[in-house]
Amino acid sequence: MTGGRDLRALFSTNDRAVTAEEAFTNRQAQWDLVAEALAEHLRRISSPVFDVEDLEAPRNNVIVLHGVGGIGKTTLSRKLEAALNDAGQRPPQWGEPRWPYGRILPVRIDLARSAGTDFEQLVLTIRLALAARVGRPLPAFDLALRRYWEVNHPGEPIEEYLRRGGLAARFGQTLPEQMQSALGEAAQMLALPGMVGSVVGQVTGALVRALRERRQTVRALAGCTRLADLLEAEPDLDALSYYPHLLAWEIARLPDRKRVTPVILLDPLRTSATGPAATWSG
Repeated sequence: MTGGRDLRALFSTNDRAVTAEEAFTNRQAQWDLVAEALAEHLRRISSPVFDVEDLEAPRNNVIVLHGVGGIGKTTLSRKLEAALNDAGQRPPQWGEPRWPYGRILPVRIDLARSAGTDFEQLVLTIRLALAARVGRPLPAFDLALRRYWEVNHPGEPIEEYLRRGGLAARFGQTLPEQMQSALGEAAQMLALPGMVGSVVGQVTGALVRALRERRQTVRALAGCTRLADLLEAEPDLDALSYYPHLLAWEIARLPDRKRVTPVILLDPLRTSATGPAATWSG
């Protein structure tokens, strides 16, 4: 018997009065922790004295949720993603956040389900999410990323990689167009004849050489003091690990109506029974 009904009778009819509702409970403390940390982070980066290029300033923008397997870390990260993205998806008991919706960009990456996910794919996923939301080139980052890609993936267009890995279907195909636009803008700024509108693969090397030779022009072009050094460095995985700095710098330069704060929700590989879920904002 269930709810006063005979199970055999229940499953022998088409009674649609029987319904089920999902309830998400007992995670108030975790939401309060995330909401408070995010509100503090937004206050800090909105301060007139905040300098995104000051790498010595203390950061406090990583939260790690950990516990034994099966207690709901992955479910919580999914619920956080939904709640940060859409006020209508926020459990009512969590209350109103202290920031306007539309200014937060949650990007959830499930490393346990995405076979072959590596640092390259993490960086690409974050840039693709920004491409879909911001809708414009991020010149310093896009130049560095295009150079890295052509050196480390010769003969494999980034468009094909995104399509094959399913990232283009998830985020759209705007990133290659934005990267092309960034290269075109750089060619115009550097007054390189015959390069504007050319095939991307034929101009990247010449652009990088010109940018290397004209370090002051690089600063005039993008204003990022570390771009020239990153373009001069060998474009290996170590260099790629510094590219998120370019991404943070680009986000800080966006006009107010376009500015967003990415919140990266990582659901890491389960290497033990207490594997964590991490939340990063930057």
